[in-house]
Amino acid sequence: MPQPSRRASHSRRAPASRGGASSLPRPPLLIAGAVVVVLLLVLLVKGCGDKGLSADELRAQAGAICLRANERTDRVAVPNAPAGGERFLREGLAIMRPALTRLQALRPKQELRDDYELAVAANARQLQLIEQAIASIGRGEDPIDAYARLQRRLDLVTGPANRAWGRLGINACLSR
Repeated sequence: MPQPSRRASHSRRAPASRGGASSLPRPPLLIAGAVVVVLLLVLLVKGCGDKGLSADELRAQAGAICLRANERTDRVAVPNAPAGGERFLREGLAIMRPALTRLQALRPKQELRDDYELAVAANARQLQLIEQAIASIGRGEDPIDAYARLQRRLDLVTGPANRAWGRLGINACLSR
């Protein structure tokens, strides 16, 4: 009779698993699975709809940035003598740098992105050219010569920038 009592005590134990492994998923596998599901959901949500600025929103925001910068640069005193050329460029640059930073922070919808990035990159290049002219004048170059060379270089960049701003309908950002 001792055998039936063994069976009774044995039946109270958890059933032995086949192959020696637990039939419940291991916690690391559960966590990894949950991470994969969360990542898939994030990618799905990011892919649904472009959260960038619409054409109207971009026109309003970029236009306001450029309009404000234009108003401020219009107040920079035009020099009466060549010696004031460096000051004139520095003051304009001090206004245009923050405006460029604000323009770079805007994120348009995908269909507007190529033109917008082209226009903003051209504006960044314009500021680099102005910085180079300031440095040339600082090294002793004649301000009239430096300004003439700057204007020739700016003309090469201004055309593509203005065409991109025009396609976007952001006329306040057109170079004047």
